[in-house]
Amino acid sequence: MNKKDSLLFWWTLYLNAAAWIILGIFSVIRFEPDYVLVVGVCLSLGIANIIGFTKCCKVSRNAFSLLPDAKKQIQSFASQTIASHFSSTIHSAFGVV
Repeated sequence: MNKKDSLLFWWTLYLNAAAWIILGIFSVIRFEPDYVLVVGVCLSLGIANIIGFTKCCKVSRNAFSLLPDAKKQIQSFASQTIASHFSSTIHSAFGVV
């Protein structure tokens, strides 16, 4: 993801929560309890999005820093699996136990 897309994404998340807070203040001032309930639900969902994406972003940064090591491990596992399968096929084909 490029820098502009990332900034747009994060600003949209935070502005969404800020907009619900402002709407919540107006609904409290106007004393509309139904709207306070709706705003509370929407604000809690927005905050849950912020928390979830923040945790996901931190995990992905850590995962990408470990990526070269993981790639080597996967290649090693794949080559061992292929070699094992090949040797068992050869053994079964020639009846060698």
